[in-house]
Amino acid sequence: MSDALATEVATPANEPAAPAQETTDWKAEARKWEARAKENNGAATKLAEIEEANKTEAQKLQEQLTALQERAATAERDKERLAVIAKHGIPADYHDLVHGSTAEALEASAAKVKSLIQTTAQPQQSASFVIPDEGNSPHLALNGDGLESALKNALNIK
Repeated sequence: MSDALATEVATPANEPAAPAQETTDWKAEARKWEARAKENNGAATKLAEIEEANKTEAQKLQEQLTALQERAATAERDKERLAVIAKHGIPADYHDLVHGSTAEALEASAAKVKSLIQTTAQPQQSASFVIPDEGNSPHLALNGDGLESALKNALNIK
């Protein structure tokens, strides 16, 4: 029995000793990282403000660029329209009638306006009762044949 006790006593001595583990103080580590986060929070806030200011400036510049491009496109369309109007010799009173989004549409519109102007500019023949020999209007009696024949001619009655 003494041999058994000796073996039991020797066995714990023969076992390797547990390695000495460093015990980590997790609360201290958490406090340390929390302090670093608070320090960096101010810098992160400033960075976000700067990025927002830069982004806003970039957006303002983009809006200005878009507005200027629209103005340039409008000026180019007006220039083309006025060139077509000048080419066709359309008076200023009729400029607003010429419209179109392409050069072909502007040309077609200007040609149409020009033809309308030419047809309205032609003097219309008015019916007058001028006697070429005398140059005066005839004095027709209300019950005479001259009035009756003039009405029949005007109404195309035979």
